[in-house]
Amino acid sequence: MMSYTAYKVIHLAGIFMVLLSLGGMLVVHSISGSNDRRWRTLASATNGVGLLLTFVAGFGLMARLELDWPWPLWVYLKMLIWLGFGFFMALAGRLPQLATVLWWGALVLAVVAAGLANFKPF
Repeated sequence: MMSYTAYKVIHLAGIFMVLLSLGGMLVVHSISGSNDRRWRTLASATNGVGLLLTFVAGFGLMARLELDWPWPLWVYLKMLIWLGFGFFMALAGRLPQLATVLWWGALVLAVVAAGLANFKPF
């Protein structure tokens, strides 16, 4: 089994990939109006890999924290946020007019997820 720190680095790398890909998709589609397949494919692949890394490493972190069933509420909330980022990416490619809302929404989701992870309030 990997160390807590290794899982955390992988988890953070996944989060960075998700935020980078979402920001890239929003900028490419909202500013240029372009539907360039190369950037869309790169952003979508980066997002998918990032979500997968975040999800898998998150479960590794839960194992290292020895969280048993039933999980605390903050774990479920983080999973909802994870799904939210996937939903945001789908919207970013289809509705570029929502770019500003998705941009700030992603920031709010990231900050809430960080707060939940660090404070574990519930």
